[in-house]
Amino acid sequence: MSSFSLLYVLMPFVAVAFGGYRYFGNQGAASEASELWAARRGFPPAEAPAGGSTPMLELPEGTATECCEIPLGAVTGTLFTWSWVIADNRSAEAQMFDIPGGLEMNEVTMVQATLAAGFPHFRVVHSHGFVAPNGEADEQEVHLESVEFGKRFRLLAGSDGDREALMRLFTPELIVWFTDLGDGAPVVEYWMGTLVVSTRVACIADDEYDALLDAAQRIAAQVLAQGVSQRPSLA
Repeated sequence: MSSFSLLYVLMPFVAVAFGGYRYFGNQGAASEASELWAARRGFPPAEAPAGGSTPMLELPEGTATECCEIPLGAVTGTLFTWSWVIADNRSAEAQMFDIPGGLEMNEVTMVQATLAAGFPHFRVVHSHGFVAPNGEADEQEVHLESVEFGKRFRLLAGSDGDREALMRLFTPELIVWFTDLGDGAPVVEYWMGTLVVSTRVACIADDEYDALLDAAQRIAAQVLAQGVSQRPSLA
């Protein structure tokens, strides 16, 4: 076989391999930013969190990397980079060799914690942009008494959930906090005891990680406090 013919045969593999090199290069940069932030804040490395079945956590081929343990008041949580597959545009050869260069991926930074607060499931998503599918869950939109919140966000909750408890959770202070953050507000999911607080794009700077940590601590404290207030008194 001539050199030209060999090059022609190998060209698809070279292109895919280059795509894979770029993909892993970007992953390495994100990993370094996360690890440096965690080290500067004194947060130890952690294993990828197990369990949890919120819509974000059930996205196709979801993978948690760069995990660290963070304080969330009375509980601890895990902060990590969450990536999933949007589309697989690889050639048959690339799929056969499991080369990732043709995968279209999305990536966010996420906090996950188990609260088991006995609270009905809900999530806050942005009115415009990606919203994770909810599978077969029966959800309804809950409307708050805030025009500005309604323009920017959607509050979704289980159709059989405790609406009064949900309305008590979304205090005027929490609603204002969301609207003040606007496009920078996190996506929040609470599903079967699992809390997820997620950015819309992956963090790359310390102040972005700090903002996510602050948001997760605020939401966790609010959910836990409301969950405690729902429990019957033993007195």
